[in-house]
Amino acid sequence: MAVESRSGKKLIKFFLLIVILVLCWYLGRIFKIDVGYYQELLSRYPLALSGLIFVLLYVLTTTFVWLGPKDVLRISSAVLFGGAVSAVFVWAGEMFNAGIMFHLSRFLGREYVQQKFRVKPQDLDRMKDDATLLSVAAWRINPLVPFRFIDLGYGLTQISFRKYLIGIAAVSFVRILWLQLILAGIGTSLFQDPSSMIAYFAGHPHVLRYSGLYFLFVLILTVIAFAARFFRKRADQSGEAMAESFNS
Repeated sequence: MAVESRSGKKLIKFFLLIVILVLCWYLGRIFKIDVGYYQELLSRYPLALSGLIFVLLYVLTTTFVWLGPKDVLRISSAVLFGGAVSAVFVWAGEMFNAGIMFHLSRFLGREYVQQKFRVKPQDLDRMKDDATLLSVAAWRINPLVPFRFIDLGYGLTQISFRKYLIGIAAVSFVRILWLQLILAGIGTSLFQDPSSMIAYFAGHPHVLRYSGLYFLFVLILTVIAFAARFFRKRADQSGEAMAESFNS
């Protein structure tokens, strides 16, 4: 009876997580937000206060509404504060979001996934075994991988949030700074004419070169992380083989 009760609670937690994720996606599709509203709101106050307001808005809206407010807020902040300053504010918001999504996934999803799909804890924790600071950083700096999915994925492992936060903090800022500098240059014209991004790169070849260096760094870090993982596994296998030979 107690087992069935625990199973029911885990089932409820799992489906609650799914409902939250679907709701976040759906609200992001239908939510209409005016860029001018945020710019007018934030420009009323001194930099320190407007920055605090921005971080609060960013966390409240982008944690539970995806694919809409984040883009609007990032562009608004880039135009209003400039690329470098807006990157600091966005980074602060993303660090708060990382904590929320990481713990939400850990609290609602992990236990049910283990039991329902008969996944052994050690199998689910392979990410933890490979979750060195290097591998966490390699995932986080890749602009093709959304922050939310990284936060949710590592929340399903037993990696400590402190270690996860150390792994993502610096590289998250590098990734955010790269994008905010570009958004500051393009501005709100990106909403009216998506091709303005192409025109911006054509008129600013140095930005294109810097972007190339950024992607080269992403590639190098990813290769190093996977190479370290490969050699670590080989070393573990060799150690196990030697232990078995001694025992026999």
